[in-house]
Amino acid sequence: MMASMDIGFNIIERKEYSNYIFKERMSVVEFLRRVYREGELPLNFAVFGIENLLYYSEEPEKISREIRNLLQDAANFFVRGNYIIQILIEGRIDVVESSERPRINYKDKQILLYPIFGRVEQVDLKHFIAPLNLSS
Repeated sequence: MMASMDIGFNIIERKEYSNYIFKERMSVVEFLRRVYREGELPLNFAVFGIENLLYYSEEPEKISREIRNLLQDAANFFVRGNYIIQILIEGRIDVVESSERPRINYKDKQILLYPIFGRVEQVDLKHFIAPLNLSS
């Protein structure tokens, strides 16, 4: 099974796609720092740790909103770069009510990505994509 990654935020379950993960990787914190500074990003890269950040956060809703605002503010930066970004998820990605709003089961919590990425499109069983310009 060849996982084709398109321009945008490719949200994938790490263990399902271990053979397709880009060599270039960075933590979610490093990614957000670079985006905030509009620093250089590789063309294709993987971001890890988003579920960890939200899991250990005291206010995951607030953190999710801040990440979303940062990503929305950087929409032009992303679109100019035509980036293919893999968001690697530890744990399980499950579709509960709607494939546009999958949930992550991580440790003992359910983590929602909707507050960050909005509605996503399901590409494969454990692969979802959100556009680079997240609409408000």
